[in-house]
Amino acid sequence: MNALTTTLTRTMAVVDAYRVRIRNGERFTMSTQCAMVREGRNLDAVAIQAALILEGKRGVLTTRQTKLDKAQAETTGFINRGLTLATSREASPFIGSAFDACIGATDACRLACVGSRTGQGRLPSSAIARIGRTIALHVDPVTFWARYDREVEREQRRAERKGYKLAMRCNVASDHAHVAARSAATHPDVTHYDYTAITANVRRVDGVRRVYSLKDGAQRRMLAKRMLDEGHGVAVVFAASARRKEPLPATWNGAPVIDGDLHDLWFLQAPESGPFVVGLRVKGDSGQVQAAIDAGFAVAA
Repeated sequence: MNALTTTLTRTMAVVDAYRVRIRNGERFTMSTQCAMVREGRNLDAVAIQAALILEGKRGVLTTRQTKLDKAQAETTGFINRGLTLATSREASPFIGSAFDACIGATDACRLACVGSRTGQGRLPSSAIARIGRTIALHVDPVTFWARYDREVEREQRRAERKGYKLAMRCNVASDHAHVAARSAATHPDVTHYDYTAITANVRRVDGVRRVYSLKDGAQRRMLAKRMLDEGHGVAVVFAASARRKEPLPATWNGAPVIDGDLHDLWFLQAPESGPFVVGLRVKGDSGQVQAAIDAGFAVAA
């Protein structure tokens, strides 16, 4: 039995035990789970979250998140929802040492990750929620997807009643192409979009609109240029202050730059054909910003 199987089997047993307790009427609050983290009982905290999700006591979808919320339905015509799973290595202690939710991640982007290192993503409750969803998906995918599908269908009906469309970003903090593809195949009337650090994912034809997410390093720059040459979109973090709302460049490597900080639905601003750049301003505290610039993760504007 390999490390991945061993770790996941151990986690599954803890989740199953909490599912039984929940069915028997025991209640758990997020404040209790956060207290467990402070006590070093991380497995219990995230296993409870997974159990609550699988038992229908906590939701699967992300319905409130700063970037998602910027896409106001009144101006975009879309209600924007997401699936926020664990970032790169967050869930590996509970799933297995080889597990990585974002295999295209680099050390620099992990330090400045908007999914876990900035804003509300830094809160213990947010980490518990992300990791709990990821564990739920792995220990009982049948139940997880059944609950996910019901929530998406509910959100789609709500959007339609108000005269809007539903948009889904299945990788708010992760990079699982199969997760987004599965959702798009099951819910073809929902607009699916994503960012990915894997070029093969950008080229996929599976009902998901994707842009290549540039990371640091000369090789990544070369891949980004290749994506543009092929007519794809590329997301670039520029060394422009988000706090001061500094301007983005008009073009990058010959492609027009759209403002990805206006809202998350970049496909509404993208040209009908040809390459484009989703420009993002560097975020985080002063140390994170400088580290991102020094590492080349945030490029000169």
